[in-house]
Amino acid sequence: MPVEKLILWDIDGTLLHCGSDGRKALNRTFLELYGIEDAFGSSDIGGAMDSMILDGIMKSHAIEKKELPTVIEHYQKVLADVLEKNEQKRVLPGIPSLLSAIDTNPSSENALLTSNLRIGAMTKLDSVGLGHYFKLGGFGDEAGEKWDAAHACIREAEELYNTSFSKNHIYLIGDSIYDILCAQKVGITSIAVGTGWADEESLRACNPDHYFTDLSDTDRVLRTIFT
Repeated sequence: MPVEKLILWDIDGTLLHCGSDGRKALNRTFLELYGIEDAFGSSDIGGAMDSMILDGIMKSHAIEKKELPTVIEHYQKVLADVLEKNEQKRVLPGIPSLLSAIDTNPSSENALLTSNLRIGAMTKLDSVGLGHYFKLGGFGDEAGEKWDAAHACIREAEELYNTSFSKNHIYLIGDSIYDILCAQKVGITSIAVGTGWADEESLRACNPDHYFTDLSDTDRVLRTIFT
């Protein structure tokens, strides 16, 4: 059976909660490598994608671009350590069952859509045992917006499966206004979930195609995707 449905997942606030571990790891990285206090808060940040955040910090503190691989390598190690020590991190309701159901259905594929660097995204997911569900994704390694990463992910999936996905068979599940706007920009189906930081009223005001308080009613979520 050919793969016909592509489900794009946001990470933070959608798949899991790990607090501000990404920002903590970023600040610790620049402190340990360059002695910079509060790198995130003290820099001119030019965008939401992690690559743009790193670029803003490095420009603000006159760190040469050739240092970027060193920064990313150290960030991954620090993030893994921060996550390991975070006893409050958790997978959100319904997620393991949903990922498993999509993964075992031959007509569908899980993929990531996140502003995180690929290495940061996978470190977060591996810390809670979800990394093995994802071999595709759009990430924050390149400058741009989340919808640019979505287009890149869709292209990658189409090349992998030698197919062209119908827009109404691509779903973006996310907890933020940005996720809804991203789905609308790309022309795909938005499934908003109220497990992040945006309240229900704000999310519904953006007119998502579907809204769930959380994803614990897995049968209903799967019906939304597969019917």
